[in-house]
Amino acid sequence: MKKKLMLSLGGLASIFLLAGVFTLLAGLNHNKQHQLLHESNQAYKVYQQKKRQHSAVYDAKQPNVSAAITKFDKVFSLDWTLPDQAAFDDRAKAMMPYVTNDVVKNSLDFKPDPDKMMGQSGVKITYDHMDFIPISANVNEVKAKVVVFLKSQIDDRPEATTRQVYDVSYSPKQDKVTQLDRLGNFRLQSDSSLLSE
Repeated sequence: MKKKLMLSLGGLASIFLLAGVFTLLAGLNHNKQHQLLHESNQAYKVYQQKKRQHSAVYDAKQPNVSAAITKFDKVFSLDWTLPDQAAFDDRAKAMMPYVTNDVVKNSLDFKPDPDKMMGQSGVKITYDHMDFIPISANVNEVKAKVVVFLKSQIDDRPEATTRQVYDVSYSPKQDKVTQLDRLGNFRLQSDSSLLSE
């Protein structure tokens, strides 16, 4: 009887000890998660601050590049915020005040969609942001490459990111987009071993 009591007490002590260890580990894990979240927030704040500083440099030293970035951000927002087929059909009209007639005539982004592909697929597209890479800038023209990041979703499926690549130009004197040539999708291959095939 005494032996059983001792074994029971020993087992109970072991259970309490294990529960204490698990509680301690859970607390450490929570603290680690909190620390990682804090570090992530700090890194994002640093990124935002650097982005603002970068924009301030463009504003001060390259006002034409800054104006081009603002204009293209507006144009791509109109171009690629497409919740339905009607928005796709109306996007050319919405963009016209910001582009030249040559762009309207030549850019793929102004071509109609007679097949109503957005309506058929049910895809919703949202402009996320762009990476603007200036190639040349002077008082008459800003030329650049742009990678436009888009979020797309069909029904309840997971959201996907698509990147469209453009050759673009902007006229500071006209305050209009003078070139909007979509080159196609940009796909980033994460496994570089697949590139050697």
